[in-house]
Amino acid sequence: MANAQHGRSTGHGNTQDEVNLEIDDSQSLRTLEEGHQPPVLVLSRDANLVETVKKAAPRGVPVAFAPDLDHVAEKLSNLKPGVLVADTASTADVASMVAQLTQHFPELVVVVAGKREDSSSLMQLTAAGRIFRFLLTPLSHGQTRLALEAAVKQHLDLSAAGQRISAGNASGEGGSKNYVMTYGALAAGLLVVIGGIWFGVSRFTGEPEVPPMVNQPSVPGAQQPGGLPERPDPVQAELALAKEAFSQNKLIEPPGESALDLYRSALALDPNSQDAKDGIRSVVDKILERAEAALLAERLEEAIRTIETARDIDSSHPRLAFLDAQVTRERERLQLTQAQEVGNRVRQLVSAANDRIANGRLISPRNGNAQDALLEARRLDPTNPVVVSTIRELTAQLTEEARKAVAAGNLDTAQAYVQSAREMGSAGSALAAVERSLAEATRAGAGPSTSGSAQSAGARRPATNAPSQAGAGPNIDNMVAEVRQRLTEGKLIDPPGESARDALAALRAASPNRPELEELSRTLSTRLLDSGRQAMNAKAFERSAQLIAAAKDVGQRYNGAAITQAENDLASAREASSQQNNIVSAAALKRVRMVSPVYPDSARKRGIEGWVELAFTVQTNGSVDQVEVRNASPADVFDDAAIRAVRQWRFEPVERNGQRIEQRAMVRLKFAQQQ
Repeated sequence: MANAQHGRSTGHGNTQDEVNLEIDDSQSLRTLEEGHQPPVLVLSRDANLVETVKKAAPRGVPVAFAPDLDHVAEKLSNLKPGVLVADTASTADVASMVAQLTQHFPELVVVVAGKREDSSSLMQLTAAGRIFRFLLTPLSHGQTRLALEAAVKQHLDLSAAGQRISAGNASGEGGSKNYVMTYGALAAGLLVVIGGIWFGVSRFTGEPEVPPMVNQPSVPGAQQPGGLPERPDPVQAELALAKEAFSQNKLIEPPGESALDLYRSALALDPNSQDAKDGIRSVVDKILERAEAALLAERLEEAIRTIETARDIDSSHPRLAFLDAQVTRERERLQLTQAQEVGNRVRQLVSAANDRIANGRLISPRNGNAQDALLEARRLDPTNPVVVSTIRELTAQLTEEARKAVAAGNLDTAQAYVQSAREMGSAGSALAAVERSLAEATRAGAGPSTSGSAQSAGARRPATNAPSQAGAGPNIDNMVAEVRQRLTEGKLIDPPGESARDALAALRAASPNRPELEELSRTLSTRLLDSGRQAMNAKAFERSAQLIAAAKDVGQRYNGAAITQAENDLASAREASSQQNNIVSAAALKRVRMVSPVYPDSARKRGIEGWVELAFTVQTNGSVDQVEVRNASPADVFDDAAIRAVRQWRFEPVERNGQRIEQRAMVRLKFAQQQ
């Protein structure tokens, strides 16, 4: 828009042009008074940037674009924009272009969009008042909208001041003719000025001289020379927007328009801004208030997620340590509640078992007998004394029923009772006696007759042992055969009194120099080690320790190295299992770097939202390993994105007793689209 203060027209031959200019100017004044918005001109070849500006422009503000400076010159004369959004990728020298534009068009408000590497120079131009604001590409819709709203308002303020100055100058000179002549001269020279801008920016390699800027102290509400309002401080403008968002409770959402993002934007403009730092701290205070409210409402997972969000923003906040302690106490309380629930369930199972014992339902029917109830009770609370004593009562009853079945010749029934008693952990002498009776009855039933069986057994005995049979000594060959038989049957250390270990110990006591002892000891020790490793792999660590200890007792001199290795492996497996089961929330660990997951394009296009729950290991150097998906909804949609992000997280190493250890942790990542 031409301004009367730029010069006076001396031409007298084009009255019609002067009249038209005066009419146009009055129309512009009426448009301004009626609240119509000035156009926004975008200098860019980037279609995405132009589209973002169009969508972010205030309601009623038209947007035009020009791909280069030639088109800008044409648009400036025809469109008369109030705001210019200049893309640094579309002009060789932003500083020179802006200097010449604002020199000739003081009411034009310039917003520059540049890459992150341009931010330092653009920040200097903003601080110096040469440009109104700068935005980083790719543009954020929220930041762009806020910048355009402020830029349009700034243009309207400048235009209003220009109108007042123009009216004052025209009145002071004694008539409207000088006013019209001034605008006529500017209109006639508009193309020359624009051509000079284009030529100076595009053709010269050296930076054109920029009118020196006089740094004067900023006074709130002061005006620049000529009556134009002073350009607002961009830091203060961001802080004002941040405070407004904070008052509306827009703490961290929506992106680009939240109080947190705006305070961070102000801090980027001025890294020393204490107001911006205090604002960020106030946002964290509010977030932690929400976390405390969630804790009071016993919404533990929500509280942990909220605390984690606050930690991501300000890991040094003094309230974090207190809230971490609160979370720990709440978790312990929940565990206690769960323990109480387990206790109630165990009491119900024991009561049911007692009823079933009284009714004779010891091992049948399926899922309705005393044994099933007590096995479940022992799984829930293996050290409960009531459970232990009730199991002892059941095994005594099972042993008695097995004895009765043997006496009645019901060997299959007796075997079922004996097996159930062993499953319950019985190793008493009464059960062992029943097992011997059952074994004898089974052998007796296999031959033609009891006497025939005895004769047959006598016929098989070696002649060399005949004197021993006649005397009190044992049959050593039979003892060797018994050890081999129990090895074949897999009875390595169970059942007590009838295992291969027991038979080998009896053989060693009866004949310590027997040549088969070394072979049998080596074989049993190796079998015990193999079984111990199988139990270790199945995470049955107590059973594994029992088998490895038996292998050591039997064959330390034969398999010493293998036994030592197995003991070490068992200790490591126990430690690994303990760490694997000792899973803490990621919020309980101090994170030093976080990488947000990338929303999958396929899910975004289809509008799919969901979450992924991950378990991972924080290694002794703070890095993340062994990331696995524990649960997800929907499955296999966000898994890869979540895993890739968490693998890049870093934590402070976890220490226990002064030593760094690996720690398992769990986190839930939510994927939601912003509305």
